[in-house]
Amino acid sequence: MKLFLLLPLFCLIKFASAQPVTDSIAVRGINRVSLSVRDLDKAVAFYTHAIGLTETRRYRVTKPILAEKKGGIRHTARRAALLRGPNGQVELMQFDGAATSPGTMPIQGPGITHVCYQSRAAAGLYSKAKAAGGRIISRGTAPVDRGYGIQYAYAHDPDGILFELEQLDKPPFADSVWLGHVAIVTPDIDRLAAFYTTLLGHGPHNRIDNIQNSPKLDAIANIDSLKLRAAWFRTGTMLLEIWQFNNPPTQPRSAPLPFTAIGYNHIGFELSGLRQQYERLRAAGIKFLSAPVSTRQSTTVFLRDPDGNLLSISELQLK
Repeated sequence: MKLFLLLPLFCLIKFASAQPVTDSIAVRGINRVSLSVRDLDKAVAFYTHAIGLTETRRYRVTKPILAEKKGGIRHTARRAALLRGPNGQVELMQFDGAATSPGTMPIQGPGITHVCYQSRAAAGLYSKAKAAGGRIISRGTAPVDRGYGIQYAYAHDPDGILFELEQLDKPPFADSVWLGHVAIVTPDIDRLAAFYTTLLGHGPHNRIDNIQNSPKLDAIANIDSLKLRAAWFRTGTMLLEIWQFNNPPTQPRSAPLPFTAIGYNHIGFELSGLRQQYERLRAAGIKFLSAPVSTRQSTTVFLRDPDGNLLSISELQLK
């Protein structure tokens, strides 16, 4: 008889200050983003010491997690760690037999390309990340200042996984670091924006379809003559950012990346009334990988967006 692990309670957090819910869906926010890494210890050291996240749990998964199993996600034993910021979590996974080569996700995607970490400019997050082994992609020797109190830079962590730094002169938060957004890059932003409008129950709060002729954006991405389309969705205290690159063009992916591939492998949303929302979303044409799986701790279901990016929606069972 096969045994299954429950989805760990510590993989979910309740949002105390989420954005007001719109329409009929009770989205509380992006709860966590998961990364597959080559060396868990080194990855934890980077994201705690350089970025400023806090490790809350270290554990090993040797048996299939029930929600993953039902969702058709092939089980591979792994070590994992949960790192917590003030408004979300980053889950690091080192799978047994993990790849030894770094990730290769380009800025123009496709897929879940990066998490944006924000901090007060005086905190020197750019310098800390660089000193800890982060490889800066943006041009120059300092973050790119766009002239309105925010300095930007893209970088790769020691596993070659892309992340963004935003240093704010006057941040609207008191914490030392903040998870600003999770970014997905797609070859078809209209299709993906329509999907997330259905999933979240509301449309993007901002949409720009002709971003070009910006030398500073070119410097941030280290790509000449960028042409972009973009949409931003509010999801609790974090944004979901969607890009389509027209120059260089975002290419479609022939198949979803393996769960074990180095890089971002999953975005987890937290909802209220999951089973009711599951039925609503199914009626709206959203296809899930299984029915919701309930434990004493949570109810979870996995799905993929039209580009094949792996998502989950979860609801805590505990008050």
